[in-house]
Amino acid sequence: MHSKIVITSDFEALKDKLLMLHDPNFLRFFITEDFLLENAKEVVAEAYIAENSEKILVVMAKNFRIEAQNSLLKIIEEPPRNIKFIIACESKNMLLQTIRSRLITENRLIKKKRIRSGLNFTRLELKEIYRFIDEQIELERADKLGKNELKELISSIALEASEAGVKFSQDELSYFYKAVKLAELNTKSHALLTPILLMIYEKGRK
Repeated sequence: MHSKIVITSDFEALKDKLLMLHDPNFLRFFITEDFLLENAKEVVAEAYIAENSEKILVVMAKNFRIEAQNSLLKIIEEPPRNIKFIIACESKNMLLQTIRSRLITENRLIKKKRIRSGLNFTRLELKEIYRFIDEQIELERADKLGKNELKELISSIALEASEAGVKFSQDELSYFYKAVKLAELNTKSHALLTPILLMIYEKGRK
């Protein structure tokens, strides 16, 4: 992954997406209304804590103070090994040109149509789960459900369930992350979707 600026007004959705796409153990979030010099010092300190795997520092703020941005500039230019940055804000113009010129920009304000599962996560039933999995198997056999579509579907299931009030633990979010990674390796849909949906079903019964 490359360090980048993400333009978005929905920080919670971005956080959920990152927790599904990356190992939560190697994500660090710095979320504040105003990103101040003291916040920048916390980010820099965290960047110098060495990791053997890639660690992503995610900075989200409504406003970025100039002195705080200047404080980050050197470490963004020359990050420690395995350190990547995501700076989330509502407008690219909030950031100094010196930072904008060093990072790629992803604009999430342009909404991409999300795949929806069509499942009822407020009252998920076993027969609905098995019908849904059978449908995905058929789509897979017809080459209409590839690994990219399956990855999006797994992410969508997690988001839809969260929106329906299902609360996931850190371990359960890690499970979604692992499922996305396995989908990338061409693991079959039923092997990934069955345990995920049964986990959500069991949570609804408690």
